Amino acid sequence: MQSSRQTLARQQPRCQQQRRCHAGQRKAGVSDKSRLVFRPLAVARPDGPVREFRSDSTLPLRAPSRTGSSSSSSYQLPAPSSSMPQQAAAAPAGPLSKYMEWWDSIPSRYKIILAGNLSFVICNMDKVNMSVAIIPMAQDFGWSPSVAGLVQSAFFWGYIMSQLPGGYLTSKHGGRRVMPAGVTMWSLATAAVPLLAGTVPGLCVSRAAVGLGEAVAPSAATDMVSRVVPASERSTAVSMVFGGLHVGSILGLLAAPYLITNFGWETVFVVFGAAGLAWVLWFEQLMAGIMASDPETAALLTADRLGMSAAAAADAAAADSHSGSHGGHAAGPVSGDVPWRAFLRSRAVQALMYTHFCNNWFHYTMLAWLPTYFTDTMSVDLMHAAQTALLPPLAGIAASAVAGPTADALIARGVPVPTVRKIAQCTAFLLPTACLLAASQPTDDSSWTVALITAALGISSFSLAGLYCTHQDLSPKYSSAMLGLTNTSGAIPGILGVAFTGLLYDQTGSWPVALFYPTMFFLLTGAAVYTMLGSNAPEDYDVPELNAPFAFEARVRGVLAQPKAALAGVRQKLQSLLPQLPRRGGSKKQL
Repeated sequence: MQSSRQTLARQQPRCQQQRRCHAGQRKAGVSDKSRLVFRPLAVARPDGPVREFRSDSTLPLRAPSRTGSSSSSSYQLPAPSSSMPQQAAAAPAGPLSKYMEWWDSIPSRYKIILAGNLSFVICNMDKVNMSVAIIPMAQDFGWSPSVAGLVQSAFFWGYIMSQLPGGYLTSKHGGRRVMPAGVTMWSLATAAVPLLAGTVPGLCVSRAAVGLGEAVAPSAATDMVSRVVPASERSTAVSMVFGGLHVGSILGLLAAPYLITNFGWETVFVVFGAAGLAWVLWFEQLMAGIMASDPETAALLTADRLGMSAAAAADAAAADSHSGSHGGHAAGPVSGDVPWRAFLRSRAVQALMYTHFCNNWFHYTMLAWLPTYFTDTMSVDLMHAAQTALLPPLAGIAASAVAGPTADALIARGVPVPTVRKIAQCTAFLLPTACLLAASQPTDDSSWTVALITAALGISSFSLAGLYCTHQDLSPKYSSAMLGLTNTSGAIPGILGVAFTGLLYDQTGSWPVALFYPTMFFLLTGAAVYTMLGSNAPEDYDVPELNAPFAFEARVRGVLAQPKAALAGVRQKLQSLLPQLPRRGGSKKQL
């Protein structure tokens, strides 16, 4: 009440001034309609005394003065004070904002694992699409099983060629840079298959290009895992990343028959290629987010391992031995050279190369020929054959989910790492051998054969806790380059095994002889070599003696120098026989 009286008291002089102004206007002949009318209004503010403003003016709003002078007649609504309700200040978070908050809270290394997993999903989708599409393509183009095997093996021509270069580039530049380049290459080559499928050579070239791109994926994924994942989590991380291969097989075997049946076999390659390009765009956005929110992890992903000093290498190795927040990101020597000779001299690496060969013989031949095998032996159509071929990848997913955590749990309980790796690898090789032996026996119940093949391929996923972790056990620093070397030997079955299976089936007409018996031989010998000759103890590959040239290198250089010397002799002979040729300007020039 007191404040209202004070306000009215302040308003009286102003009202008298306004009446005098109006009287002067009337004397000057100003009409009532044209004169400006001032109607002061009093408004009570919730956070202070009564203030006044002009209701019919358009003066610029500004904060009123506390002195109550005439200059404070314009008024601006105050910002809500701390004592006012805040309902409008904070709107309820929507589902998208909650998802973004959850995504941002995930550690960067888990995002990297997810990205690697998705890349492997697309990798195997583009690998199995041909094993399904080859059936209608062979019918359209009149191909025999031998030609179909040749087309499917063309993928591995490129796959084997880029293993060593891909491993070196990954060690030099990091999987973060190499992986999207590889996905882009194989996706474009996949989408180009319908354009080049008119001729067998053109189709083989396109599939070889797919292999060139996919060859860098294992090295790139292994490199990213070894950089950012601690040693105590590597078995699980590797299992999750490489488990994407099984998911890709499932999605590919589900989507390919549907697309072929409804839209033609050409659609499979276009759709799968577009999926790979979409992954590249998403991955670049993911890396941009990690760079902004977690610069340390981003720096690890892009660091040049082969260009750091020996002191930095020792520091990184010590940090990895304590299983810090990041994985085995040990640096490399100043020279920047990958110790290929040391790899080849290591008995552990030699055993690993043969083990990888045996593992991939099993997977590549089965992956390429299972749909055809089911179509031939079970007399089912393409859709049902592909659906039946889904069962082994499903079992592989289940086994992958068990293999990695089980291995990490055993290591955490004090079981030596070499023992854990050998148990996992023997499980992956010996139990599938028994399953294939049972599946090769004649039976009238085809479901029993399908169950045994499914169990064999599923149990083989224990290699993810054995074979595929050994590279990082031996040398986190060179794990990607070493995987490139062993994957080179592992790509040979893709060329020889797939084509050999088709040729052997043409000659014998027996699936057990063509598909099962060779696989059983390699699984048994692979388990023996890995157990007796393999090792998981860390090795130093930067020792100068291990990187000395092999004796055969001098002989190879001598053989290569002979044609060069022969060409030089021919050149001298021509110079002696032919006349001197004049130069432009009158000078002479020898040939």
